[in-house]
Amino acid sequence: MTGKKKPLSPRAARREAERAAVKLARDRERLASLEPGGSPERPIEITSASEVEVAARGKPCARCGGEVRVDEHLAETVGTSRLRIARVFCPACGARRSIYFRLGAGLPN
Repeated sequence: MTGKKKPLSPRAARREAERAAVKLARDRERLASLEPGGSPERPIEITSASEVEVAARGKPCARCGGEVRVDEHLAETVGTSRLRIARVFCPACGARRSIYFRLGAGLPN
């Protein structure tokens, strides 16, 4: 035996590519949860609540990299911290995620 692999059929190659894309999307989502704003333990510091939606729209979709739309903006207490949470939706791939913010001290006048 020469050890050469048999070439994949078009269907098998397509299925392998689809599995790789799903795995990549899952890995990108996991990585996004470790970035600032990806979890309540790592909120993004902002100075005003009006910055939440602008900052959330500025972050690309964790799964496909497309633009996201803010579905809702909430103020919640998570543990002992009062956080702002932007729930975003990607129209391109349908991914949903939450981005966490904490209001910091404002700049002195």
